[in-house]
Amino acid sequence: MINRAEITARVEKIYEEKRLSNMQLKDKRTAEVTEKLPLYAKIEKEITENGFRLVSLAAKGSRGTPSYKETEETLSRLSDERKKLLASGGFPEDYIDGCYTCKKCRDTGRTIDENGLPFYCDCYVNYCKDLILAESGLPVKEGFEAFDLNVFAEEDRKEAAALLENAKEFASDFENARSELFFGKAGVGKTYLASLTATELIRKGVYTVYTTVPMLMQTLLYFGDDERLQEKRDNMFEIVHSADLLILDELGTERMTQARQDLIESIIDGIVANPARKCIVISNLDAKEMMTAYGERMFSRLASMKLIKFNLPASGDLRIRR
Repeated sequence: MINRAEITARVEKIYEEKRLSNMQLKDKRTAEVTEKLPLYAKIEKEITENGFRLVSLAAKGSRGTPSYKETEETLSRLSDERKKLLASGGFPEDYIDGCYTCKKCRDTGRTIDENGLPFYCDCYVNYCKDLILAESGLPVKEGFEAFDLNVFAEEDRKEAAALLENAKEFASDFENARSELFFGKAGVGKTYLASLTATELIRKGVYTVYTTVPMLMQTLLYFGDDERLQEKRDNMFEIVHSADLLILDELGTERMTQARQDLIESIIDGIVANPARKCIVISNLDAKEMMTAYGERMFSRLASMKLIKFNLPASGDLRIRR
């Protein structure tokens, strides 16, 4: 799992490498064209000079003046000459300027909207989504298309369809959804459905993190001298407290201490108190067992969530059925 800053740093590194590769390819192609078509260098120089002149005139507020229009016409003429010259040498017209993976942003990751305002290109956003999914910790990295009602016993399919519908509603109206508590026996598909839901939300750009409660406790409550583990703990704190959707699995399997209970309560409190953030808590315990394990205060926090009971008695353990 990685935090938001690391996601940005990794994606920026991808674009940095793309730009370096593009520059090397452009230099290679330019040399190839210039060797075959010596006039190309002269035209390219004139295009650059007139391009700078046009920008300078615009900066001075000279748009619409005769000088501005003349420079525009010169650039248009030079561009046509360049295309014809490249064609005469057997090169595509974008042979040099087309050295980009994404022509929309020219591999910068940013582009400009119709109002002249910068925004992230779709390719940049997709890289971020892919990285979030890869680092999310989710056991299953597929969306609702992977949900198969045939896995369930026929008697349970109506209930399974209702669970799927609830998950779709959660994902489609995430901003207004309540955090949810998935509970039921082991092997009934709680983690699986939570993973499918999370994948759908990541596809929408929601920063999502999955972890088990025992693993989370082990990481966050480390107070030793190992710098590597200290860094892992600090990074996990940042991730947990910034995730838009936090999935806490295996609640009730950890060895409970007061420190661990206080930590779980504080994490859940932080999410419940912030309407923009959500969590899905997954447990094999029923309501009575949760009350016994965590006490009334903690149980009241869990009970404030939307309770989703996985009651699929005929299907047994779905991991075995699959």
